[in-house]
Amino acid sequence: MTEPRPEISVVIPTHARCGQLLRTLEALERHSLERSRFEVIVALDAAADGTAAALAERGWRFDLRQAESARRAAGAARNAGAAIARAGRLVFLDDDIIVGADFLAAHLRVAGDDPAVVVVGQSAPAIAGDGLFAEALRRWWTDRFHALSAPDHRFAYSDVMSGNLSIDRALFERLGGFDTTLDCREDYELGYRLVAAGARIRYAADAHGLHHDTSDLRRSFDRARAEGRADVAIARKHPELFPFLLAAEMTAPGVRAWLLRQSVFRLAGPARLAAAGLGALLPVFEAAGLRRTWHRGSRMVRTHAYHRSVAEALGAQGELDALAGRAAEAAKAQVPPVLGIELAGGIEAARRQFIESGPLAFELRLGGKPVARVGAQPGLVVPGLRQFDAALNARIRDWAPGVMAAEHMPPLPDAPLEGQGDPAERDADAGTALAELDLADWRFTPRGGRTGYPLRVLVRRGARPLGWISVDKRPPAGALAAALRDGVVRDAAICERLLADALTGTPPEPDPAPLTVVVCTRDRTERLKRCLAAIAGLGHPEFEVIVVDNAPATEATARLVAALPNVRYVREDRPGLDWARNRGLAEARTDIVAFTDDDTEVDRHWLSGISAAFADPEVAAVTGLVLPMALGTAAEHYFENVYGGMGKGFDPVTWRRTDLSPRAMLWANRFGVGANMAFRRSALNWIGGFDPALDVGTATRGGGDLEMFHRVVRRGGALAYTPSAVVWHEHRSSMGALRDQMRDNGSGFAAYLLAVGRSGMVSRATLLAFALYDWIWGWLIRRLIWPQGSHRRLTLAELSGLFRAPGRYRRARVTARRQGAPDDPAAPLAEGREA
Repeated sequence: MTEPRPEISVVIPTHARCGQLLRTLEALERHSLERSRFEVIVALDAAADGTAAALAERGWRFDLRQAESARRAAGAARNAGAAIARAGRLVFLDDDIIVGADFLAAHLRVAGDDPAVVVVGQSAPAIAGDGLFAEALRRWWTDRFHALSAPDHRFAYSDVMSGNLSIDRALFERLGGFDTTLDCREDYELGYRLVAAGARIRYAADAHGLHHDTSDLRRSFDRARAEGRADVAIARKHPELFPFLLAAEMTAPGVRAWLLRQSVFRLAGPARLAAAGLGALLPVFEAAGLRRTWHRGSRMVRTHAYHRSVAEALGAQGELDALAGRAAEAAKAQVPPVLGIELAGGIEAARRQFIESGPLAFELRLGGKPVARVGAQPGLVVPGLRQFDAALNARIRDWAPGVMAAEHMPPLPDAPLEGQGDPAERDADAGTALAELDLADWRFTPRGGRTGYPLRVLVRRGARPLGWISVDKRPPAGALAAALRDGVVRDAAICERLLADALTGTPPEPDPAPLTVVVCTRDRTERLKRCLAAIAGLGHPEFEVIVVDNAPATEATARLVAALPNVRYVREDRPGLDWARNRGLAEARTDIVAFTDDDTEVDRHWLSGISAAFADPEVAAVTGLVLPMALGTAAEHYFENVYGGMGKGFDPVTWRRTDLSPRAMLWANRFGVGANMAFRRSALNWIGGFDPALDVGTATRGGGDLEMFHRVVRRGGALAYTPSAVVWHEHRSSMGALRDQMRDNGSGFAAYLLAVGRSGMVSRATLLAFALYDWIWGWLIRRLIWPQGSHRRLTLAELSGLFRAPGRYRRARVTARRQGAPDDPAAPLAEGREA
């Protein structure tokens, strides 16, 4: 009768470790698997310590046979054991691993009936001692198996560890077994051939054992030298692997690689002495409690040991260069195509594309822009759905909003968007064209009558602006809508705002409040004409318009306003923007008063946004989004894109005193700008009006709006910033004009701080700390030292305005008092006129 063949053969290589081997075999005797289902083969690796006799003396409960290998190499011993194995699956087990009762059953269960499956079991470290090396070794093994257990782990050839490994015997024989010329890394080399043959690696945490690793620091350095020699042999056999081996560090660009090469090729003797000296000091570092120094030193010694053995195996630096060259040629021949998977069509569609294609490498894209990539690399298994999902989850913030937002967008229009504006290529010196895109109906509106590319588009959904996207080059004919949609889905912030509106629904609009629009001007009739034309197009049901002509030199503004219906003209002869603003407040017939400048164009939803923000009775002031009217010159680009422009972002925020520290509150320029602001006049009766010693038309040249914003919040009023109230502003078009503006900004901000200090609302210590550290150092000096795109001459202009501010503020205060300004700007306002 033929003896039944076992299901699994356990091959244990051993060399002169009889006592440890016997403990490993005794653990297998306690195994839960029936004895007839497995056999054990001890492969004697040139052992001459009596191991064979000790095994023969014992009566084992399982079938145990011995194989001998004359050459002392673990790979040769494993091959010898596998050669006499009878089972269809081989388990390679090291003689220092004490396995659990279900060890073999777990290997069989995870492997199943699939001969292509290679199973790696867990060998938990059981390391004696509490020294730094034992601690590091324990952590290394623990981290290794933790990585293998991750659901999205992509297995590689280096995960094939022969200490606890099972493989189909026919597959093992077909590949030729372990490379017996290698003293170590023979399992990695076999793993590379397994992956190339299409094997699938699986991790079995319950195929576990306790690994009694008896390594010490000296042995770890010896191991590093052996690994260096082995990596050279592996690289010569598989050149395409070389770039991913530690030896390739010496061929990388940079100082570190150069130093490595010098230390092992040209200065080998001195470097070896230095490494020996550092190694001798490691016990001293440990005894002194210098943990970080010990870890750094041991890493340096190990690295030198590895690279020194690489150099010795190669013989000369020229051989290293030649090996790198062969690796580069081999890599070129193995570059697989990368499958591009578009996410904008939905996750399920993307998953189906991945499953149907089964790519070696893939790239996830959102609107054509890469958001994640899983590349191909020699020795990596083909990625599966777990790697696909991991690539999605790794940067979910980059793609999820776009995928969800795409589902809430209407279908692309049938007619090309180009027909709405006919953008074309622009001259290189024409700057960037501006346009608007309403996602509610794909309405595309070029701004300023100048269209073309490069194109910057304000994306909005009705009244709600969502953000900017750019189209740098002209897309194919009829593809502008698709290019804009791709730009939208690539921008996570825009998509999050779109989703917030789409998922929460549009709240019911409050009843529109009556408003007064005040435009302060001085001898800029053409700009004022453009501004008033935009205001006339507002659809708000109830508002009045007041033009405050501030100390005019001609009657041109009066004649312009006289010819316009529903616009009231008021003259204020005291020069200064804040005098004009206060006059507008006094003339207003409504409680809500909105201000804009004569160099702006208001958006069609401007007053609706302001009115909605004032629906909250706590709100005393509202500011809105200010965008560039044009980006045609270098100065306009710099002010908007480098300096920061006047916009305060696309997310609404309400500023309250309770949410801000006194120092944070002094950054009143975060609250808004005077070109787009509104106030509840009844609140200003106790907050006070604008300070006539500040802003344009006075010596200070600015700061009036900031001082008012600070005073509103400091005195307990809520200031709401609403991006739905949009104003387009004409930036300075020349660098000379921009330099003057920067000088005025420095003067105005410093004057604002002086006014705050004079009011006593902020302590001198707080004000001084803010001025010196937050503003002068944090904003100005840092930009001089580290410009990061800023022009130093413009920063110097801002600093010059700061230095001039104290004298200017004193002169402006004297002038304001002579003109009848109250000593305290917070004095109650005069009552407004009745309608």
